[in-house]
Amino acid sequence: MEDLKNKRICECGEKTIEEAIEIFKGTDLPYKKAKKLVTGCSKTCCRKPLMALYNMVDFGFVDYEEISFLIDAMNDRLKG
Repeated sequence: MEDLKNKRICECGEKTIEEAIEIFKGTDLPYKKAKKLVTGCSKTCCRKPLMALYNMVDFGFVDYEEISFLIDAMNDRLKG
């Protein structure tokens, strides 16, 4: 579980899943603006894992395995 928390959420930024969770918890901004706090960009490459994480934080439960799966799927798509 600890390894999943330290997984990088997006290639655009250097933030981990745990850092992204803390950013999302600390803001009341809508997803689009909160995303920029995590990635520092406006790209849509990491949309699925970040939006899922944003919603999970909003509901109060984070499924690290699902987020990790979405990150891996995103990375596979970008490489292929």
